[in-house]
Amino acid sequence: MNPTEAKRLFLRLFIGFLSLTAAIAILSVLSGEFGEFQLKVLATTFSISAASICSMSCAVFIDKKNKKELGITGIVFSGIAASMIIGGLWTEINEEEYWKLTITFVVFAIALAHAFLLTLPDLSLKHKWSQVTACLFISILALQIVAAAWGEINSDGYYKFLAAISILVVLFTLVIPILMKIHSGIDEGQRILNLTENPDGTFSNNSGEIYTVTKVKAEPTGRG
Repeated sequence: MNPTEAKRLFLRLFIGFLSLTAAIAILSVLSGEFGEFQLKVLATTFSISAASICSMSCAVFIDKKNKKELGITGIVFSGIAASMIIGGLWTEINEEEYWKLTITFVVFAIALAHAFLLTLPDLSLKHKWSQVTACLFISILALQIVAAAWGEINSDGYYKFLAAISILVVLFTLVIPILMKIHSGIDEGQRILNLTENPDGTFSNNSGEIYTVTKVKAEPTGRG
């Protein structure tokens, strides 16, 4: 399955399970019954929808950046996270280590999807640092959350630092799309296109876009 087909599949899954969640919620409200079974069904459909969103982000990342290993890792993490949540809910697992491991996969799946989305915009060279910094802060925040879950940290200072990193992540999440708009609205004159030749004779840039190159005019050669 190519990235484009994967995006369509995840989008259809998201729409389908989101519609199912809404239908179950409406039926529960109208029937006046909202017990444990309905809650499990809603949590299941929501988990699959969330995993579809994260996986779709990873598929777009593979398509645009041509980095299959990282993108597939994100998709695998999303699938494992959703499976563990659903399995834990329906089999009523109470093991603390199981849910800590589940939290770990959930956090890493969301962190990867978030980081991938922020690397997609094509920013100017002077603004590229913001994407690298955003990914760094997302990584730190993910590790802090996982460490807090496994270590059961109770330090106020730790959670104050975690909150500060969270604010920085939100800041860069808002700033990067704005920088993209600024960059797209500036006429930078002559464009520089860096291409790499593919085995089939086509060329691709850093974003994974494919080009065909034809020599229009040979360079003049000096005569002795």
